[in-house]
Amino acid sequence: MTLGMTEVYESKFKQQVEAGGFRSLVKHLQDRSDSVQNIDLMTISGFCRNCLAKWLVIEARKLASTVRSVCGELSDEEEKLVKDLDAFGYDEAAEYVYGCTYPEWKNAHQKKATEDQMARYNASSKIHAVHDKKMLETRGEKGPASFEAKDISSTQSPSSNLSADKPTTEASLSTPATNHEKTKGEKSVILSDVCCEDVDVSPNTAPSTLSSNGSASCSTTYRTPPPPSNINLSLRVGILTVSDRAANGEYEHGDLSGPAVEQSLTDNISKANARRNKTDTGSVNINYIVKAIVPDEIDRIKNQLLQWCGSNGSGSICDVIFTTGGTGFSHRDVTPEATKEILEKDASGLMTFVLAQCAAIQPLAVLSRGIAGIRGRTLIVNIPGNPRAAEQVLGVLFPFILYAVKDLIKE
Repeated sequence: MTLGMTEVYESKFKQQVEAGGFRSLVKHLQDRSDSVQNIDLMTISGFCRNCLAKWLVIEARKLASTVRSVCGELSDEEEKLVKDLDAFGYDEAAEYVYGCTYPEWKNAHQKKATEDQMARYNASSKIHAVHDKKMLETRGEKGPASFEAKDISSTQSPSSNLSADKPTTEASLSTPATNHEKTKGEKSVILSDVCCEDVDVSPNTAPSTLSSNGSASCSTTYRTPPPPSNINLSLRVGILTVSDRAANGEYEHGDLSGPAVEQSLTDNISKANARRNKTDTGSVNINYIVKAIVPDEIDRIKNQLLQWCGSNGSGSICDVIFTTGGTGFSHRDVTPEATKEILEKDASGLMTFVLAQCAAIQPLAVLSRGIAGIRGRTLIVNIPGNPRAAEQVLGVLFPFILYAVKDLIKE
């Protein structure tokens, strides 16, 4: 055997040993799904199961790039294999690491994070792994059956080459952005950009981007939300959709932003109540929700808001009103202007906070001009018209809204 042949075999043996070590680590974590939580892994080691899945994806795509650059012209079979490597995505990688789909693992094993766990997690942020967001973007079509998660562990499959000399820690932008994808039914949705922020800790874990573009990072500047206010609140809610097209019935499926706000509100209330400790006797529920749709016209917006604030002398109908839509830079976007005309007190701190949180993730969030304020005993908040953005903004605002309403309803 020549020296060259020896070096080749040594390289192959090294890859096999490393791949075997990785598989043992994955098996170790699968066997301890109930006792080893992702948030604790991140706190102690700076990586978690999600990081392992991302590293698999990155190595697959690096390998695809290497093959293309080294081999030149490829046969049809080789080209298909390289495309499959490049299309290998987070869903498949996560299923291999977790031993099942990520939503299935989360439902079966993930526990609600305690305040102490979150505090230690946030304190360890300097060691958290960072992943190359460009390398993790969705590419091409999902690979063939030979690249399904259940086959990745085979040393004879092409994916055995996913093991690298060392795990990549290629730096991405310092600000967090959205991350990997998961499948919910047949719909792919973006998860939190922080590996262990997707925990059942509150309705206000780090928000993903206000758009649907995926990227990745394992660090965050997001804060731990305040605890729920210890008071019984039965909220009277108004949801006002401001949209010419929705008002004219031009959407095939009707208004989507109003229902998105209602669903998000319901979800946040459920999670807030679940976070309460055993000695907390308070709870939050919805007394009723009134909804309306108006076109992008200042007088129509004002009249509806005034009616719900009780300006007709019958008393306030709503404790809080969410307007959705009309907060952009279009000529017809006048919701903030209409709202400002009827406010008696400014509450700009709420939207300043929302802007700071969302802009750290998606810079285009600064293009939302929504405002907040008080009329009588009613809090009014402008939320973007995009259903996903509306959901995320409400997630940031919700715990503070409870405190605001608590103060407003005091006699």
